[in-house]
Amino acid sequence: MTGPYFHDGSQETLWDVIDHYNKGAGLQNPYLDEDIQPLALSERDIGDLVAFMTSLTSANYTEQAVAELARQRALSQTNRPQRDTARAFGPKPPRTAPPK
Repeated sequence: MTGPYFHDGSQETLWDVIDHYNKGAGLQNPYLDEDIQPLALSERDIGDLVAFMTSLTSANYTEQAVAELARQRALSQTNRPQRDTARAFGPKPPRTAPPK
């Protein structure tokens, strides 16, 4: 329900998490899976995905979830360090052949 996200707390908002996967970051980081491919999600797709993920919150925490979503939305409108539109929509990198 609240950030930071990932095992190391490196992503502040759900937008950051989706941006990370949207650009296929694993290709540039030897510690991440090299098969993470750019997804080419539009801003609307990202917003829809965030809305879906927040809808999974238990009704017991609705008030907290609404406040946290508002906080993250405000942050995402001024700071998107993982956003890389050119990479997300650029050509897909060549994939290596699977082992035989």
